[in-house]
Amino acid sequence: MKAAVVLLFLALYVAVHADLACNPDGDGEPDCVGRSGQVSRDFWDPTHYWKCNSSGKAVLTACESETGFDPKVGACVHWSVWQWYPPCPETST
Repeated sequence: MKAAVVLLFLALYVAVHADLACNPDGDGEPDCVGRSGQVSRDFWDPTHYWKCNSSGKAVLTACESETGFDPKVGACVHWSVWQWYPPCPETST
């Protein structure tokens, strides 16, 4: 039981500090270790997104024509429904 509580707090710590590591001036390339198949937005170009491959590398991938990557959906969507979101979560002060 103690181990479960420790792991829970460790996961919470990582989740909280992952937001602090966000660099809005970067390109959003993720650390893909253990994230095979997951996608992330490219901070500078909404017509592309990062996809983690099985070898732990981030591959810049293009959306289909007339679409942009929506980070809330985690996929490319038509421009008529696409919306810009800040690259890093806003922190409350």
